[in-house]
Amino acid sequence: MAEITEKIMDIIAKEAKLDRTALTLDTRLDSLKIESLDLVQILFAIEDEFEVYVPYNDESYKLETLRDVVDGVNRLIGEKQAETAAGQS
Repeated sequence: MAEITEKIMDIIAKEAKLDRTALTLDTRLDSLKIESLDLVQILFAIEDEFEVYVPYNDESYKLETLRDVVDGVNRLIGEKQAETAAGQS
């Protein structure tokens, strides 16, 4: 999980042009003042990096803090791995 967290933080810092050292899991997305276009770029970069689809409009994937983003991506990766394993059975 630490590797996923680091990659997500790096993506957010790069795409939103933020200081990576200022980001923590408890950082609220709205406090970062990320413009909507940058947020879309962040989501696309996360999807590309982890080969998942982030359903950002889905209520079960609340994205208020960076921890929410990391937890959501971890959940998506787990679901993808479960589907792949089920398909191989």
